[in-house]
Amino acid sequence: MTGPPDAATLLDLTREKVVVIDEGGVFRYLNAAAGDLLGFETDELVGRDAFDLVHPDDESRVRTVFADVVAGGTPPREPFEYRYGTACGDWLWLQSELYLPEQTGVDGYVLSSRDVTEEVESIRRLETIVSKSPDVLWMFDADWSELLFVNEAVEDVFGLTPAELRKRPQRFLDVVHPDDRSAVQRAMARLSRGETTHIDYRIEPGDGVLKWLRVPGEPVYDGDEVVAVSGFARDVTDEYRRNRQLTVMDNLLRHTIRNDMNVVMGCAERIADRTAGGSAADAGTIRRVAEDLLETAEKQRDVIDLLGRGGSPRPTAVEPIVRDAVDAARTAEPSGEFTVSCSADAAVLAIDELDHAVGELVENAVEHADSTPVVHVEASLADETVRIAVRDNCPPIPVEQRRVISDVWEMDHLRHTVGMGLWQVYWIADRSGGELGFDTHPNGNVVSLSLPRASAAALDDATTAGAAADGSGSPSGHERDEDGIAPE
Repeated sequence: MTGPPDAATLLDLTREKVVVIDEGGVFRYLNAAAGDLLGFETDELVGRDAFDLVHPDDESRVRTVFADVVAGGTPPREPFEYRYGTACGDWLWLQSELYLPEQTGVDGYVLSSRDVTEEVESIRRLETIVSKSPDVLWMFDADWSELLFVNEAVEDVFGLTPAELRKRPQRFLDVVHPDDRSAVQRAMARLSRGETTHIDYRIEPGDGVLKWLRVPGEPVYDGDEVVAVSGFARDVTDEYRRNRQLTVMDNLLRHTIRNDMNVVMGCAERIADRTAGGSAADAGTIRRVAEDLLETAEKQRDVIDLLGRGGSPRPTAVEPIVRDAVDAARTAEPSGEFTVSCSADAAVLAIDELDHAVGELVENAVEHADSTPVVHVEASLADETVRIAVRDNCPPIPVEQRRVISDVWEMDHLRHTVGMGLWQVYWIADRSGGELGFDTHPNGNVVSLSLPRASAAALDDATTAGAAADGSGSPSGHERDEDGIAPE
C-alpha cells in the first residue's frame, strides 16, 4: 500500500447506508450499501430529490425536520424513522441520523441510515394485537407516578381515557369500589417492593355499573432495582355472577329441597305405619321417589362445588383410584363379579376429583345391573392418553342421555337427561382436558374416560411436592394473593 485508503472505497465496504444531500435535499452521494438496499444504481439517484421517495404519509414530517436543520436548527438528538421507496415499489422503514457539514467536513448533509423494517413491522403487529385485546394492559414506573403504557381497552373497562391516566396516573383508584381500595393500594405497594401480586377487586366506572376485575401484576427489574410495574386487568364479572348463581342453587339444594324432602319422607313413613295394602304401597313409592330426589340433590351439590372450584390438572396415578373404586363396590355388593386390568405405571393429568368420576362409573355399573353385577375396569395406555373403561352388564344407557352428555345433541325440553352422576363425570373429564365416551357390547355398556397421559417423572415430581407440602399444610391447586377480595 502506497497511501491511505480512499474514503469512498471504505464507505462502500461498510454495511451502514450513507448518503450526502445538499441544502435543497438533492442527492450528491450514495455509498454502495445504500444503492443495494434501495435496488438502484447509485448514479441513478445522484441529482434526484431525496424526498421524492419518502412515503407520502411521512414526507411532510421529514421535509420539515430537514428544513429546520438547514435554517440553522439543531439536528434531532434521536434517530428518526420513516418509510422509503425501493426500485421495485416496496416500502422500507429507515432509521436515520443527520449530521451537519461542520460535524463531518463534508460539503453537504450526511444521513447515516439502517433498515429497521423487520423491527418496526414486529412492533406494529404487537401493537395491533394489543389494540384488539379486551384486557387492559398497563405499565407504570415503580412508584406509580408515571404511566408508561396502557392500551385503549382502559376506556371500555375503567371508563377512563389513556390521556386522563397520563395526566394523573393513579386516577384509576377513583373508580375502585371504596371497600376494595385499600386492598388495591396494598397490592400496588407490594408490586413496587418487587413482589408478584394477583388480586380480584370491584370497580364502579359509572352509571351504577359494578364490575369485577382480575389483575395479576409483575415487577420489572433493571439489575436488582425495580424500575417499573406491569400487568393486565381482565373483566371477570360474568364469572362472579355465575358463581353467585351457583351459590344460590347450592343454598336451594342444601336447605329448601333437602328439608322439604325430609318432610315428605317422614309423612310417607307415618302413612305406611298406619295403613296397609294400596295406601302402604303408595307411601312406599313416595318414600322411594323422595330418596331418589335427595340423592340427585346431593349430586347436584357436588356438581356445583366442582364448577365453582379452582384448580388445574396435575399428574395422578390411576391404579390406586381404580382399586379404591372397585373395593368400595365389592363392599357394597359382595355378590358382584369384579375384575381389574390396570398397569401400576398408568398416570394421567387430571383434577383432584378424578376419584369421584371413576367411583361414580363403577357405582352406576352396580346400581343399574338387572342381575348380579358383572363389572370389569381396564386402564389402557396409548402414546398420549390413558383410557379408563368400565364395562358392565346393565341395560343400554338411553341414546338421548349419551348424546346430550357427549355434546352430540343440545339439551332442550324434548331431549334431556336426569343423570347428574354422569354430568359430574363429564365435567371432571372436561376440566381435566379429557373426554367421556360411551359404547356398547352384547351384554351391556362400556363407559370410558380418556385423559391426557402423564409421564412417570412428572408423577414422581408431583408426589414429592405433595409430600413436602403436607409438612406445612395441604397443597393448593389455585392460590390467591393475600389481598384478594373474594376467595375462589
